[in-house]
Amino acid sequence: MAYMSMGEAHRRITDYLNRFSDAVSSQDVVSLKQLLSFSSNSPSLLSLADSLNVFQDANRLIKQSDNYSPFADITVPLFRSLQHYRTGNLVDAYLAFEKSANAFIQEFRNWESAWALEALYVIAYEIRVLAERADRELASNGKSPEKLKAAGSFLMKVFGVLAGKGSKRVGALYLTCQLFKIYFKLGTVHLCRSVIRSIETARIFDFEEFPKRDKVTYMYYTGRLEVFNENFPAADQKLSYALINCNPQSEANIRMILKYLIPVKLSIGILPKDWLLEKYNLVEYSNIVQALRRGDLRLLRHALEEHEDQCISCAGETRAPSLSKIVQENLHYPKTKRPKQSSSDEVGCNCEGTEMA
Repeated sequence: MAYMSMGEAHRRITDYLNRFSDAVSSQDVVSLKQLLSFSSNSPSLLSLADSLNVFQDANRLIKQSDNYSPFADITVPLFRSLQHYRTGNLVDAYLAFEKSANAFIQEFRNWESAWALEALYVIAYEIRVLAERADRELASNGKSPEKLKAAGSFLMKVFGVLAGKGSKRVGALYLTCQLFKIYFKLGTVHLCRSVIRSIETARIFDFEEFPKRDKVTYMYYTGRLEVFNENFPAADQKLSYALINCNPQSEANIRMILKYLIPVKLSIGILPKDWLLEKYNLVEYSNIVQALRRGDLRLLRHALEEHEDQCISCAGETRAPSLSKIVQENLHYPKTKRPKQSSSDEVGCNCEGTEMA
């Protein structure tokens, strides 16, 4: 870090506090989001962290100012979190950020409109990402990783704030998707059921009113849950919805969807085109598809043995059916009594179907 004078550090800290106060008073959510986004590693936030290390009396500055003190419960722990984040102390960064986030939620409850919803999304995202990094730090030190579980509990509380009447409820699906990411990461996918019930059965929610981005993510994760439960028709419907509505520029997201949708389509006799596999780097399916087209059982067995783990795997989905089982069911061969060889006509007939674009 280059030399910074006490005066310059003071200026940067007050500049941040003024921007925070102005963003709230003018309901400028775009500016507020930028002030909360740690993981962006923006130069302004990193320089603020350096300033806090030079000017170490920021707490008094906040509490003694009429402009800054109303938000002290948010900004004081936020500053502490930023300092820990800057030095790589991620466990303490998470703990301080959670305290700041709790204070933000209390303010959010009191605001009548949903103007700060996008800022709340940033907090939900940041607390999940910080928790994941903190858990890696704990694990590397031989300690039990527990912060991601704590983040899940926190986000359930936030979900409760949004799951009511009024304009704020539109944010519930984003929180649901963040919870899905946590539960899949932890291998506790059974916890998804309660939030799914809230979204799909509560009368206060209209699925169509949610942003498309959140609907796509929701359908992707619920589609994966249907794969987990071996309910392939429902998985096909949900994952196909996610694929059709996904931003065509988001190739990484499309690949994630196809990774689960392709084996589901194979189970009902629909084969992907070669260009699709090449474009989205899903070459692990190439030999499987070729084997099904040719009726080459030997190639099929070899491809399944070589790529089964790649074809369908995800942390926490240990009960998910293997691609081998899906294809065997499609071929109408019992798992324990597969014939040693089969004619091309039999395999080709059983695997005939429309090609997936």
